[in-house]
Amino acid sequence: MAKRTISGTSSHRAKVKKTCDSFKIEWLSEYVQIEGKAVKLGDIFSFSSEKGLLCKTCCEAKIASEFSEGKVWTTWKLDYLKRHIQHKSHLKAVEIVKRCKLGMGIGMLLGESTKNREQRIELSLINKSNPEQVKILIDNILLAINMNASMLSVQQIHDHMAKYVSLPESWRSKNYAFEFVNSINQTVQNETMCKIKNAPWHTLIVDESTDITVHKMLVLYIKYREENSVNHATVFAGLIQLRSCTAQDIVQAIRQFYTKHGLDMQRMVMLTSDGASVMLGKRNGVAALLKQQIPHLTEQHCVAHREDLSIDDAWKDLPLMRDVETFLRTVYSTFSRSTVKRGKFDELAKILDEDTLSFRPLNEVRWLSRDQAVKAVLRNYTVLEEYFERESSENGDPVANYCYKKLTDPKFKFTLTALGDVLGELAHLCLSFQKRNLTVLEGHCFARAKIEKLRSQYLTEGKDVRWSDRVKEAMNALSADGRNTGEILRFICKLCGHLDARFPEDELKEWSALDIEALSSDISFEYGAADIATLAKKYEAILHQPHSVEVINSEYAEFKFIMRQKLKQGSISTFSDMVAATLKCEELKHISQLVDICATFQASSADCERGFSLMNRIKTASRNRLEVDHLDQLMRIKSKLQADEAIDLDKVYNHWRREKDRREN
Repeated sequence: MAKRTISGTSSHRAKVKKTCDSFKIEWLSEYVQIEGKAVKLGDIFSFSSEKGLLCKTCCEAKIASEFSEGKVWTTWKLDYLKRHIQHKSHLKAVEIVKRCKLGMGIGMLLGESTKNREQRIELSLINKSNPEQVKILIDNILLAINMNASMLSVQQIHDHMAKYVSLPESWRSKNYAFEFVNSINQTVQNETMCKIKNAPWHTLIVDESTDITVHKMLVLYIKYREENSVNHATVFAGLIQLRSCTAQDIVQAIRQFYTKHGLDMQRMVMLTSDGASVMLGKRNGVAALLKQQIPHLTEQHCVAHREDLSIDDAWKDLPLMRDVETFLRTVYSTFSRSTVKRGKFDELAKILDEDTLSFRPLNEVRWLSRDQAVKAVLRNYTVLEEYFERESSENGDPVANYCYKKLTDPKFKFTLTALGDVLGELAHLCLSFQKRNLTVLEGHCFARAKIEKLRSQYLTEGKDVRWSDRVKEAMNALSADGRNTGEILRFICKLCGHLDARFPEDELKEWSALDIEALSSDISFEYGAADIATLAKKYEAILHQPHSVEVINSEYAEFKFIMRQKLKQGSISTFSDMVAATLKCEELKHISQLVDICATFQASSADCERGFSLMNRIKTASRNRLEVDHLDQLMRIKSKLQADEAIDLDKVYNHWRREKDRREN
């Protein structure tokens, strides 16, 4: 009886089981809503006649439940499956699986380092980023750098922008700002160094100074011609902190810089500097030490520094100039140290209806300070005379009495007026020397032309001096006995002598074969042949297409007559025009190498002076803790912005993404 019951029960259960199995398989094709998404039950559950119904997620998470071991029921409802999906055991299994897929199981969580945890959190925070948001942040960084704002100020810019566009709050931090600065710098630096590497040759411009914290700094600029271009450019290369300013340390720093950036030192054709003995010393200077490694290297003493030294030598030789300097310093000190006196002076200028000019010290701008100081006194002469007369009579001020006597002396006024004309000429020359990409030939031409002009105007024997109208007016106030112009003419004579010594006519003897002024005149067939042969021999090791002297001389003969004809036609007028025309001419491809080298020469180190001015504007008293690397980055980026060159935000973003292995949705 018992056996029949069991047998009958088993038969019934098998029949029911078969019916249920068909329902279960059918239910697995149903869809349910999970977190707003339609999910097929078959993706969550699996069924087999041996194990029954299994939850894939619970099995993977190894959750202890019937659905992870196999659920077998005689009566099934679709709601059972739906309720399991909402059950806390299933939700727990989902979280476990998510952590495991992220590589963060319980074992890894317990053994995770602080650094790895920060990186994981950072990655999860930026997982929802997009390129446009990052570019807005990078553009804000560029704005801050252009405004000399600190990285702390960048956060305020980010927060302001976030009012109008969506910007992740976690990305507005100072740490991200430094990351973006680094990516911008790397992008700009890589582009610049790549261009310099591909350039056939370049000039290194160097100068040393100290920053606001008295750290010794070496600033480097490089002039080069970009491949497949006819134009030369001068760019900021780098800022290096020195242990000491000896020639050996500077050379070592330069070599390390070239090695770091993969630059070929043999392509350096000129070293331009301020002329200090540590740079251009004949035996142990930087140039002399570099020449041991680079035989064809030419050293260049900055033309602007040479002019300033010439003025200084002529200035200190004459008592009259020292007297003028004492007066200029006294006037500046009087008004720069007292706002009360400055206020009285301005009020008096309004009463007299005179336009005034701010007084300038003699050492504010080294190359132009004398001209600016004299110009300010001459512009304010009437007001100064009235002011010091009142101060002398009303207050008995001895300084005012001294200044008033000088101002009312017709001879002193004549001297000051004539000096203003001469210093104006020299200031104009100095500004010419500060032109970007000024070649050595152009600089020498400017200097020699100014010397000849001064001599022709003031020092021609047997002819009257050609004074300007304002000098003649000052001279008319002098008595016949007091019209002694010997002292000011002696200063001009000494000045021309010192300029002559520092800019000798034969300074560029070999390169005169490429002088556009000489080529425009009547020249013989043999003109310049010997000089070109010397240059071809000197640079034979670095010429890309070295040929015999006869081949280069033959091409030079074509070159000089082609250029002469172009000058006559007016198709070229400057040295830069001649260089561009030569580089474009296939028939002059050999001689064009020497022309290109000459055009790569840099006459002035004014770029380095501008670099130090930029450094001082960035590293101020309130930002005196800027590290050298960060200062170098800011100078490079700002130099790029000041040159009105665009920075590709896409390249910066791609660099930043690669650097940090960013992932985006």
